[in-house]
Amino acid sequence: MEENVKRVDNRLDDYIKDSNENNIHDIRTATRRLDASYLSLPKKIRRKNKISKYMTTSKRLFKVNSQVRDCDIICEKLQKYSSEPIYTKLIGSLNRKRKTKLASARKIALSLRNLPIPRVKENAIPAKRLEIRYNKIVVRLRQRIQLDVPIILTNVNKIEVLHELRKTCKKLLELASLQNGINNKEINAVITELEDVQDILGSIHDSDTTIAYLKSQPIKVPHILHDEISERNKKYEDFTQFCKRSLSDTRHNFLNQITLLT
Repeated sequence: MEENVKRVDNRLDDYIKDSNENNIHDIRTATRRLDASYLSLPKKIRRKNKISKYMTTSKRLFKVNSQVRDCDIICEKLQKYSSEPIYTKLIGSLNRKRKTKLASARKIALSLRNLPIPRVKENAIPAKRLEIRYNKIVVRLRQRIQLDVPIILTNVNKIEVLHELRKTCKKLLELASLQNGINNKEINAVITELEDVQDILGSIHDSDTTIAYLKSQPIKVPHILHDEISERNKKYEDFTQFCKRSLSDTRHNFLNQITLLT
């Protein structure tokens, strides 16, 4: 927890100084890792005022920066249509949205900078208690995945469920990364598997975000929308094939492998 707080604190300085794309990525990564270590703490510690307030603000910063990042992703996807007149209008609208979101994110970052840095004494929590809490969270996330995967595999339009599955896998990946100091080939294999799943789900989410943006625009661009939907469907098919292969393999079943984290 202390290490991740320091990481957020250091990257916050860079972000406030220059909120460029790299620093946005770095502060998002740092706040996400901090959230993983926070989740693994007992409730009594998590409810302490300084820690709770710091985490609430850092989560707000993560959320708004994610919206800024979405704007950057959409912009990148639209680059292939830069020779078309419609491109300028789409990018203009997108840049205005990004500017507003970034201004909001910077205000949150400044408020986070002004908060006292939360500290947890190393001997304040028995190791066994931390282990119990960690295992509880891993099991809970695994159960969510078990419930969501069958829904996703049977309905391509369950975008919200897919989005929640992506966030669950990301949380599980961040929790697994807390065991980085453990030289365990099986755990490392699970982390690699989670990274692969997260990459696929993240790519689908980027497409869904782009599609939603294009549909919300007053100027309709059916050819661009068609291209993005086609790309999204291909990614979704890749994900369903991955799940079917994994779940049919008893030994290397993705859901079974997650139990190795506990």
